[in-house]
Amino acid sequence: MAISIAIKIATSEFADDPSQTKLFPLIKMMKKLLVVAIALALVAPAARAQRSSRHDSGGIELGIDAGLTFGVGNSSGTLFSLPTQVFRLGYFLSDKLEFEPRFSINSISGGGNTVSTYDLEAGLLLIPDGDRVGKGFYLRPFVGVAGVSVSGGNSANAGNAGVGVGLKLPFADRRLATRLEANYDHGFSGGGSNTIGLLAGLSFFTR
Repeated sequence: MAISIAIKIATSEFADDPSQTKLFPLIKMMKKLLVVAIALALVAPAARAQRSSRHDSGGIELGIDAGLTFGVGNSSGTLFSLPTQVFRLGYFLSDKLEFEPRFSINSISGGGNTVSTYDLEAGLLLIPDGDRVGKGFYLRPFVGVAGVSVSGGNSANAGNAGVGVGLKLPFADRRLATRLEANYDHGFSGGGSNTIGLLAGLSFFTR
């Protein structure tokens, strides 16, 4: 059942549509921007350490999330991912601002077919209370690109954008935190698609 649901979501959201060809230049540009953003997130801590030893920036948050995703309208369907749906890497620009790329790769086989999907996102966590792992809400606007490849069929990809609202609950001397989030995601392929996501995960903080 999980296999058929996942295939339904993938094929309905990325169905072959001539209008998608108009999005390819934008999608390629978004891919390049996401690669650059992830690279910057990886090298920024070293650069920051050379310039400053201030405590209010330069920390790293590593995390994984399990997720439940509901399709809305033409993208109706449900996808449940356990133990993990995405891997994320956050870099604190300040106590109130965190840059966070995230990605996921999935491969589903069944009925003689294989469906492979990927998702790349870049987001910003806005933390009003200025407490990285404290009990407080955060707002996470994001943009991304997702793709699907079906064995014996065509591949497709499309851009997406959305916003999430979440909460971090620290424990283990504030080096670990439970992270909860609800988000809305709009896909730009074809006539567009809309999903509601619920995430529950674990974060580890380097400092």
